[in-house]
Amino acid sequence: MPNGGSDCCGTCWFNSKNEGEPGYHGSTKEGTVVCQIRNLEIDDPFYTYCINHPHHNPNRIETPLGPVYSGDDREILVESPDNKYTRDSLIELLRKIEEIPINEYPIGRGLDEEVITQVGKLEEKRAIPSLKRISNFDPFTQPKGKNPFKRNRIITVGLAVETLAKLSKDEAIPEIKRLINIGIQSLDTRNYDPKQDELAPIRYHATRGLRYCSNDESIELLKEAMGDPHQEIKAFSKDILEKKIGLEEVSKIEQEIKLNDSKNSDHLKDNGNKWWEFWKKNK
Repeated sequence: MPNGGSDCCGTCWFNSKNEGEPGYHGSTKEGTVVCQIRNLEIDDPFYTYCINHPHHNPNRIETPLGPVYSGDDREILVESPDNKYTRDSLIELLRKIEEIPINEYPIGRGLDEEVITQVGKLEEKRAIPSLKRISNFDPFTQPKGKNPFKRNRIITVGLAVETLAKLSKDEAIPEIKRLINIGIQSLDTRNYDPKQDELAPIRYHATRGLRYCSNDESIELLKEAMGDPHQEIKAFSKDILEKKIGLEEVSKIEQEIKLNDSKNSDHLKDNGNKWWEFWKKNK
């Protein structure tokens, strides 16, 4: 049976045809699929998704959480509901997010990440304390026992710091400052391989968070990010800076970065030559 992932409405326990149980057993029944918690008719159940599916929601939370997605690219079909019950549920779920993740179906956004994203979209200021806590998680924390889906907290931490900046603006600067260069010190930046840069997503989200900040320190942090070895982070920081201080000033910063990179390269080359001469004399 064709489907775009087994976390679809076609296999969900909230699918009206599935009689409260997950699986494919309702697919042969006649009639329209209705999401029982959203009261929504689902035209294409095997290519429609939401975070309430049992693959992401083993505790069977019945509050509609986040949008309904559709298609191979999982574009938003129906936006998340916005009411007091949904908001309160999101805040409670956010408070319960623990540092150790669960083994969760790897396709689509995870439950914790969806919760973080939604409190940001809803601009829920009550989320700020929990977001600060989550941004301090060890990004490499893994589920207990086997980890077949290679889950960790890298994306969780990244989303938390960006959402924190959206909600608290300049007050998020300490968290952004702590994460804006995370992982760079352990990289070989001269032979940079983005596939080896596991913590780049955190730096990316920290940089995105600076869109919401306006003090002088945010400008300095964006200048730092322009020197990031990851091209996407570098480009994004440049784009934000251009909007804040103008194209001409950013061009000057780019020239300074190139000059410093050139000096560092020459310094490394000189040191290498000196070592080679020393080795020849003393071998």
